[in-house]
Amino acid sequence: MEVAAVDARIEQITVYATGARVRRVMTIPAPLPSRVRIVGLPLSVIDDTVRVEVGGPAIATAVRAGVDAPVASDAAAEDTPELRAARRRVSIADAEVERITVALGVIAAATVVAPDPSDDPPAAWSLVVEARRSLVAFRAARELTLREQLVTARRELAEAQRALDAAVDRDRRSGTARGAKLHELRKYVEVELTATAASEIAIHLEYHVDAARWAPSYVARIEGEQVMVEVRAVVAQDAGEDWTGVPLKLSTAEPERFSLLPELTAQKIGRRQQEPARPGFRAPPTGADALYADYVRTLKPQHIEDARVFGSKSVLEDSTFEGARPGAPLPPPSFAQPQQQTFGELAQENWDDESSHAKESFSTPPSGVPVRMSVPAPKKSMSRGGGGDLGDRRDEAPGELPPAPVQAVPRLDYGNLRMAPASSSARGTLIAATADRHAGAVAQELASARARLAALTLPPGCLAAWAHTYDYAFTTDGAVDVRADGAWHSIAVTQKPSAAKLRHVTVPREQADVFRVAAITNPFVGPLLPGPIDVYDRGRFLVTSTVEYTPPGAPVEIGLGVDAAVKVARNVEFHEEAAGMLRGALRLVHAITIDVDNLSGRAIELEVRERLPVKRDGDDEVEITAGKIEPAWERWTPDAGAPREQRLRGGHRWKLTVPAGAKRTLRAAYEIKIAGKLELVGGNRRDA
Repeated sequence: MEVAAVDARIEQITVYATGARVRRVMTIPAPLPSRVRIVGLPLSVIDDTVRVEVGGPAIATAVRAGVDAPVASDAAAEDTPELRAARRRVSIADAEVERITVALGVIAAATVVAPDPSDDPPAAWSLVVEARRSLVAFRAARELTLREQLVTARRELAEAQRALDAAVDRDRRSGTARGAKLHELRKYVEVELTATAASEIAIHLEYHVDAARWAPSYVARIEGEQVMVEVRAVVAQDAGEDWTGVPLKLSTAEPERFSLLPELTAQKIGRRQQEPARPGFRAPPTGADALYADYVRTLKPQHIEDARVFGSKSVLEDSTFEGARPGAPLPPPSFAQPQQQTFGELAQENWDDESSHAKESFSTPPSGVPVRMSVPAPKKSMSRGGGGDLGDRRDEAPGELPPAPVQAVPRLDYGNLRMAPASSSARGTLIAATADRHAGAVAQELASARARLAALTLPPGCLAAWAHTYDYAFTTDGAVDVRADGAWHSIAVTQKPSAAKLRHVTVPREQADVFRVAAITNPFVGPLLPGPIDVYDRGRFLVTSTVEYTPPGAPVEIGLGVDAAVKVARNVEFHEEAAGMLRGALRLVHAITIDVDNLSGRAIELEVRERLPVKRDGDDEVEITAGKIEPAWERWTPDAGAPREQRLRGGHRWKLTVPAGAKRTLRAAYEIKIAGKLELVGGNRRDA
């Protein structure tokens, strides 16, 4: 069968709070192969989430995900060019050090005076001394040169080793996105195609990966009453493949989060009807075993269900032949060819079609031991369990070992369940698929990547938790790059203009500062999630504030810090007076004066907040009366939804417009009347 191995480019990626969905696309030219293998996929691909869409004159009849190592021609180099150059530099430097060390050893072992092998008469003593002096000087100069070269070579070796360590560290931190080496595994998806016409087709592949996270952040650029709101995000992924030049969708949903759709009950006028059945797990339909009646009746002599050999004795467990009993010989077969097959051949025929439990049931008999094989029991004895043995065990031979316990099948793991074949005792039910031999290595790699990403600390101010009552996906305006290095990457998502209403707020009773507040309307069709926001005023950075969860079209208030161009001063006058007909009462008079001075070059909208004392409920000995207020103020309760015992009472505020360079004076007075023999807790003067 023709198999074409192709690579698929990444078309789009949707990043969730945890995990991401990758969409790839590829074009297959005509003539179409019968199988297409999409290779080079990372190990982080979750097999259960693989989806294939074929566009064109072809139909995908089967999809299978697997794990394999690349062949030698497709494998990536073991080392990067930078790493190979660093290793070569270290090898050359080490060889140079070794050469100089050997040369110094040769000089140290050489003798200055050697016996003269000739019979010539000795030269004059002065000539001999001069020759020896020249030789010693040459030896000393050569040794000095070699030692200088040795120092330089060792320095070069140390630098080369540091460069190699740095290259190894960069290669280790470069991410998990690189070509598979000969010893590394990669996943692939194989698609079986049935062509309906001779034309090229486009195949879209989607799969889910767990090692990805994101968190939102924002930027507000204020220009007068206009503001440009930018949505940004920090994205981290360790999926084993770089996302280069790919548009992203940042979704607030959680794909693995279980939720039920609301069930709307029909409202009808008339006679009461029976309540509809609620969704849930239901018992299997009755009579399903009758679907295999023809199979049992026609192919029962060929059917091999379960054969076990205990020592040198074979036990016939079940039989559909009338009058069969344990230990009885099998009747002659009604066909010629299968009677010539051995036990191993018959077992091999059913090996690919049996469940994992049935596969474990086959065992190779020792030489010379006769083998008897069981045949299927009547349908009345069939079990609906997940892989149990057939037949009634009441007539088992004495001394037979009990069957091995059957492991529980994870019934909710639908991606790893397969329909049992007709030759299996669990036919008609779902059984666990056979685990791949690389499953352990793949699971370990996935768990490691997931743990690394889960331990990654969010940048300051960023939050990755939000309400899921309204899920939305932000799409980037262009393509972005996110490397598979398990680190945070800041990317620009989108931006939209909006209106900003600036106002000033001050509470002079608590602090003599005036704060600027910008009310910005959410211009996006999606919500603003909790996160930090950097605020710029006419290109100048002001402050980093926070954004709460804000629905579309709702305003969000952002504090812009203290406005030093607006000054405020609060003064209080206090005196006590005797009151009452018999002058037995005491009146505490408070007069508040607040001066506001706008030194900026533009008019401001100012809100001045003040508070009057409030007596306890049921206290008749204290009377509080508001005096003259200039200009008039209004009641203000910042936490109106709070319980009464936690609600701030007695709050009032002035709202006024202060022109550029102008001054305003606010006045308020109130009196507290108590009995002359009493005194307020903390002093009669309530304001400083």
